[in-house]
Amino acid sequence: MTDVPPEQPAAPSGQEILAIVLDKPTRAEQVLLALAHLQGEGKLRMHDAVIVAKDASGQSRTVETVDVTPAKGAVAGGWFGLLASFLIGGPVGLGVMAGGIAAGALYGKLVDRGLEDGWVKDMADWIDPETSALLLLVDAGFHPDVLAELRRFEGTGEIAYSTLPEGVRSEIEAALEGGNGTPGA
Repeated sequence: MTDVPPEQPAAPSGQEILAIVLDKPTRAEQVLLALAHLQGEGKLRMHDAVIVAKDASGQSRTVETVDVTPAKGAVAGGWFGLLASFLIGGPVGLGVMAGGIAAGALYGKLVDRGLEDGWVKDMADWIDPETSALLLLVDAGFHPDVLAELRRFEGTGEIAYSTLPEGVRSEIEAALEGGNGTPGA
């Protein structure tokens, strides 16, 4: 791993990017699960979460949780097209179904609401073997329970990249280091 992580372009308005590199290939999954519980309680809003992990041999894997790929879009479009074809029927209905598949695939190709795929790949290449990273696109602002939850993982990770305001970033770094979540603690 080089000293400088890959740069991600700016986050959409009202959203922040946070990349945490963790000490084990499975640790990012554990942190994401903990944060997903907080999202369920309305204490965090994740727009995208990507796990990148690397095994001992340097083989990386990426798990995207939100990104709509052309294949996913085609499947969704196909279902809508199928429903519409039943309503219309006949040869026109088959055309509607094919149109739904094509529209869904195009949607998946054009609309990437999450983290940029190129940056995710660069992060997967950048991390060391036997580590993982959790890449998040979240609403600005963090509920205090988020810091408390991250504190459970103290000593296991560090922030590699963030668009968070410096004070919030410092609180998260302190939580991951085992401090009390306040800068300078």
